[in-house]
Amino acid sequence: MPYSSILTLTLGVLIAGIAAAEIRDLAASTWAYLVHSLCLAGTFAAFAVITHSPQLYWWVLAAVLTKVVFIPLVLRWYIVKHPATELRPTLDYRVSLLVVAIVLMLFFKLVHTHMADVAPTEAARSNLAVAFTVFAVGLYILATRRNAVKNVIGVCLLENGAHLALVVLAPAQPETALLGIATSIVITVWILIYITSGVHKIIGTPDTLKLSELRG
Repeated sequence: MPYSSILTLTLGVLIAGIAAAEIRDLAASTWAYLVHSLCLAGTFAAFAVITHSPQLYWWVLAAVLTKVVFIPLVLRWYIVKHPATELRPTLDYRVSLLVVAIVLMLFFKLVHTHMADVAPTEAARSNLAVAFTVFAVGLYILATRRNAVKNVIGVCLLENGAHLALVVLAPAQPETALLGIATSIVITVWILIYITSGVHKIIGTPDTLKLSELRG
């Protein structure tokens, strides 16, 4: 399996992650996140094959169970009970796509210019740039989205970007899979959705900007 196949999978991680961020229909956004997670798990599996690192298969299994199965099911559970369309984002989607494109170009420039020692091959630098961009998209969602489901997806993208960078930088290290599994935020996602569902019942909206109404 050539490294080009890993780059294809990581591009799938990026494209599906952007789709999960930008699609306003929350059910479709959840499906995009599922595809994003499948591509991420596939990336872990590809690194396991190329680097002959069997410990990564445990990470693949954990990623499938948590990111591909559990988290989309929790999001689906929330969507069934609440409005299925995202609240209007703070920024127009065209502005969002422009920001993401600029961030991607900046990270590619940064990684390919200044990180040759950390990522010695062209493929590794490209994959690392994608990982940083996915992380940045997660931050961007948290900063600009008002909907609770999108905020949860943003948190998940933060984690997935960090995990992608981890496997790109140290795929053959036994500690890589252990660290990746140990830092899963699946419980955090469940707690966030559970609390948000309760808040929605109290204030009648999933708008996170209105949480200040709970004071007093």
